[in-house]
Amino acid sequence: MRSGERLPHDQAEITFSDIFTEQLESLDPGQRDAVLEAVVRLCRDPAGSHPLRAPLAGWNTLEVLEKKQRVVYQAEVVGGVGVIDVICLGPRSNSEVYDAVKGLSESGLLSDDALTQIWTALKLLDVVAETVGLDGWDYQPAAAPEGMRKAAVASGALPVDVASVLSKDELEAALEAAWGDDGLVDVERAISAALGRHRNASHPNPEEALRRRSEPRCDAYMPRARALCIRRQGHNGPHRAS
Repeated sequence: MRSGERLPHDQAEITFSDIFTEQLESLDPGQRDAVLEAVVRLCRDPAGSHPLRAPLAGWNTLEVLEKKQRVVYQAEVVGGVGVIDVICLGPRSNSEVYDAVKGLSESGLLSDDALTQIWTALKLLDVVAETVGLDGWDYQPAAAPEGMRKAAVASGALPVDVASVLSKDELEAALEAAWGDDGLVDVERAISAALGRHRNASHPNPEEALRRRSEPRCDAYMPRARALCIRRQGHNGPHRAS
């Protein structure tokens, strides 16, 4: 994409190649966060630093880490949805990064199945979504089985509107924490345990988190993940499949 071009609604499905994920792992935490923040900003400005010429026409670069490194990526619109495929990171001063892109392109290693969604990559890299400017609490995971939800409500551990927006692991955490040493049910403790189920994730107050879960979904179809976006309608930046 060229300067001035935009992706629909400033949103995109962002994917990383295995090589790019490994390169991020080799950086120190501060550098890793800086690169990820820059990649997330591509949703608003997909042109990056400059487009490449043949034989790499169609790819763009993004200068990062005080312009000492550059990210090579491709941004396009597929079926009305923005898609950003991030390929690799390399020194700005030589052609090493371009050689890597040519090799990956020619090897066929950039298939949809070989690309990792940004949300999965954040977990692999142990980075909290909020750290790189993403809202990790505006998504709606797959609901817990109906029987579990009914059991939680019947036991008094959770109200029906809360049980309906929790995932299976969140509901399990809520049930484990619902009863104290006195044998009495504490609904607030159950909800707090459910929302605290996500390791390393900061979260808003329970009312706000649950309100976000109940709002209409984005539902943009993500070409790489072959799934609908589960974030809120009108969310900023990257789409999310799971």
